[in-house]
Amino acid sequence: MSKGSVFVSVACTILLLAVTIGCTPRADPAAPSEASNEVSKHSAVSTQRAQQSKEELVLSFYKDSSLSDEAKVRHITDHLAGIHWGKMNEISEHLSMEIIEYLYNQRALVPSESFSNVIKGTAGLDGALTEEYDNLMGDLFTRDRTAMTRALANMDKANRVQGIGGIGYALSYRDPKEVKKEIQQWQAGQQLTTAEKDVIRALFAKLDNPY
Repeated sequence: MSKGSVFVSVACTILLLAVTIGCTPRADPAAPSEASNEVSKHSAVSTQRAQQSKEELVLSFYKDSSLSDEAKVRHITDHLAGIHWGKMNEISEHLSMEIIEYLYNQRALVPSESFSNVIKGTAGLDGALTEEYDNLMGDLFTRDRTAMTRALANMDKANRVQGIGGIGYALSYRDPKEVKKEIQQWQAGQQLTTAEKDVIRALFAKLDNPY
């Protein structure tokens, strides 16, 4: 091969490499990845929720049509402790009853670990709201007496008294003697702590005098 041919061959190779390198797409370092976008969105949502009141959080979860009933109930009950239903009415155009009725209708989905939050979510209840909320607590007690009794035994006195009062009132619509009999049968198979036994005694007293 002549020197001229070698020179032409080398020149063509260099030119081909230059074209190939120039055509290779480069990642834009300034462009955020999809993962980064997702993290940013999640962070923004978390920040927004951290700035919301309990009433606003519960309302937002209730209105979120993208959530399944199971997820919605869990999110709502996660934030019930300390909620004020009067404030909820103010910010939601009086949706407190609708939300409580929703929880009652979906009570089978309320996780047992959220019972304490339900008990602590009675502030601002009055009239029909109180009765509907009491029915919710009463049915949760009937569904899982162990979890509800434990939750009542392990909380402060004010909320414990409020919870026992609501449950007793709801259960009093049935024959109190029959209700006591069912609880006693359940209690016979349990190893209750002193605090839990006190809860049952207080509940029996409330059944005798629910008003």
